[in-house]
Amino acid sequence: MSQEKFDKAAVTWDDMPSRRQLAAAVVVAIKQEVPLVYQNKTLEIGCGTGLLTCELADVLRDIVAVDTSQGMLDILQAKVGALGLNNVEVKNFDLASGEMLETSDFDFIYSAMTLHHIKDTGAFLAACHQHLKPGGIIAMADLEEEDGSFHDDMTGVEHCGFDTSKLGVLAGACGFVDVRFITAHRVRKEKGDGRIVEYPVFLMTARRP
Repeated sequence: MSQEKFDKAAVTWDDMPSRRQLAAAVVVAIKQEVPLVYQNKTLEIGCGTGLLTCELADVLRDIVAVDTSQGMLDILQAKVGALGLNNVEVKNFDLASGEMLETSDFDFIYSAMTLHHIKDTGAFLAACHQHLKPGGIIAMADLEEEDGSFHDDMTGVEHCGFDTSKLGVLAGACGFVDVRFITAHRVRKEKGDGRIVEYPVFLMTARRP
């Protein structure tokens, strides 16, 4: 199970500089592309150890941070306590399950590197649409389509990145408008033969009308 994989990885998850760099770049891209205001009621999907949420908590009023890995959530909960973040609620929840959160009228939903773990992308985007208020915005960061070489372990990986043109059409079919893509980051990995390969990470933003 991918949950077990992430539970085990949680304790050392933040130790990898490339993960922190990616999260920092996504935070910058979100702040550039989304008109964040303190009164926003926000949902992060696939929050992991909170590398994004802990950086955005000072500009967002209320954040519900959800993940399916309890190990990741335990690390985030410890951070929330240590940092005194009284505006962050940590919750074990799977939006891809088809269930609705009790609170479902969010102004803003964001995620990073979560979409490629979800099999039915369309159903997931439709669920995001359903959880947003009219006028609400999503910001989803993930890999552009790649050759399958990004992950050393494919456990829980459902997509080798995304063709952004197709993803944009899918978001539109789910009811989103003003769909926009920017390159938020490029992950550099050294391969066994010494080559350095870059994997672009996009940020998709879109609005529920």
